Amino acid sequence: MSAYWSTGVDLPNLQQPALARLTDFVTPLEHVFFLRHMAMPEIDRATWRLAVSGLVEHELSLSLADLESMPQTEICAVHECAGHPLHPTVPVRRVANVVWRGVRLSEVLKQACVAPAARFVWSYGADKGDYHGVDIPAYVKDMPVSELHGEAMLATHMNSEPLCDKHGGPVRLVVPGFYGTNSTKWLVRLALSDTRSPGYFTTVMYNDRVIKDGVEQLSPVWRVAPHAVMVQPSEQAHLTSGKQKIVGWAWGADAITRVEVSTDEGTRWADAKLDARKDHAWQRFEFDWTPPSSGTYQLRCRAFDSTGLGQPEHGVRNAVFSISVTVE
Repeated sequence: MSAYWSTGVDLPNLQQPALARLTDFVTPLEHVFFLRHMAMPEIDRATWRLAVSGLVEHELSLSLADLESMPQTEICAVHECAGHPLHPTVPVRRVANVVWRGVRLSEVLKQACVAPAARFVWSYGADKGDYHGVDIPAYVKDMPVSELHGEAMLATHMNSEPLCDKHGGPVRLVVPGFYGTNSTKWLVRLALSDTRSPGYFTTVMYNDRVIKDGVEQLSPVWRVAPHAVMVQPSEQAHLTSGKQKIVGWAWGADAITRVEVSTDEGTRWADAKLDARKDHAWQRFEFDWTPPSSGTYQLRCRAFDSTGLGQPEHGVRNAVFSISVTVE
């Protein structure tokens, strides 16, 4: 699992390209990762409806045609998987950068007239079934209403193409700046509530154990932590002597303001050239390096966001990224 970022993987429930393939600013559809927890549901797009209920003045039942009649918006955003919920500290580096198109969630909630008491939005997917021996009646996630900024949307398209079945079509919730687990696929219902959802994927899975004031607490996996990876050169690459260019992507819920690169196993670090962020997209960085001699080198990179938050060395999903290369 932890090496899929290097080798790529193609399984019935998981498809992930090697990072070396992710050289485009907008990730081609064929290189966007795919993951499902349970069986993929069969949805008739002609009869699909989205229910909006709970703490609202007006309950809604919307068709695809209803959504298409509303104002449409696009946003380019990084899309990152939080990793395996049973192994939350293992970095999987499962990521893409795509252009979403659809209806702002705020447009739908405005029609429903959300009650002041509502604090959370529960999102229901059509997928259900067995997950590692646990019977799941429906995939349910929740998000604080206060965190649903204007970019959150009900996406119907990815990279200008109608959202396909395996990526959560016909409609999925998209919350830029939050891990993909919160962008519920095969969306069929939104419910406004004054409490968090009691569902398995909110109370058990996708929670980090953190120490606060000396007490261990569960923290929901919501906002994307700062992260940087190299796509050039690739893991175990053999390089010729002379000037090399290290290229990669950096991203996070907040804009990345600095990326550092080390070519000597983390002993010394230097700033890379970093592009500014557009929308919620990832940011390209590059670093010129001339190896002093032939041999094996460990290259590392790490990102820091606008709040000063960086990447820990190990033990977390966004641990400092490193590869080994050989200069001949």
